[in-house]
Amino acid sequence: MFYIYSIFIFIGCAQVLLVHGLECHCGKPSDGIVSMRIVGGRRAEPHSFPWTVAILKNERMHCGGAVITDKHVLSAGHCFKWDDFKTMKVLIGLDDFNDLKNVEERTISKVIIHENFSSTAVRDENDIAVATLNKPVAFTSTIVPICLPEPGEEFKNRVGTIVGWGRVGVDKASSKVLLKASLRILSDNKCMESQLAQHLKPMMMCAFSKGKDGCQGDSGGPFLVFQPDGRYVQAGVVSWGIGCADPRYPGVYTKVSYFIDWIRKHSADGETCN
Repeated sequence: MFYIYSIFIFIGCAQVLLVHGLECHCGKPSDGIVSMRIVGGRRAEPHSFPWTVAILKNERMHCGGAVITDKHVLSAGHCFKWDDFKTMKVLIGLDDFNDLKNVEERTISKVIIHENFSSTAVRDENDIAVATLNKPVAFTSTIVPICLPEPGEEFKNRVGTIVGWGRVGVDKASSKVLLKASLRILSDNKCMESQLAQHLKPMMMCAFSKGKDGCQGDSGGPFLVFQPDGRYVQAGVVSWGIGCADPRYPGVYTKVSYFIDWIRKHSADGETCN
């Protein structure tokens, strides 16, 4: 059984949670864990991305998200702009939809969509949102917050990982188990050479690998980069694209590093890990 006894320290505006008398670490699965729209993905090791959440609407997969504090989830603005968050629920600590025994279920009490969110028929801009859970979750071996990048941090030419339960193809059903896929992050210049150029803005980033992409249902989920210190940071939020795994159109993600101050402002009352 996983017992929590904790104390808190303050760093800036955030509360940092200590678990078992030791600091818990964002972006890092428990040592007890053995080591997306997802097209061309493969099965993730169970609970190896323990910040990833499923947002359901009317019991169907709606969007993904990532735990950033004990009561806040980072997701995409378009996941909530045209849908009532009161009809949604969040599954935290989930790996397999057929095994819910240790999964925490929450409703959403509030959603803050970026004030400059806008949308066209093709793309969403400033596509980011912070959802507040109706009650906090305890961090455990299967529920860990993701680390946020430094303000303005760039990840061009790095390999990132998308994770989610979204459709495994344009006309396919959502996955029952968490899938992952590796994609190369393009430089802004390379991104502007694609057929998406006229739709791109500075707060967006592109990524592509042949035969791999996110698809419906992975929207709002985390795009992760593994850092040299052994932790994942959330480089992006799955935002928009044309088709799934179409080589003419890389997937487009909201740059999390562009919005760090905004994210921290709207999650300041939550508790997180160091």
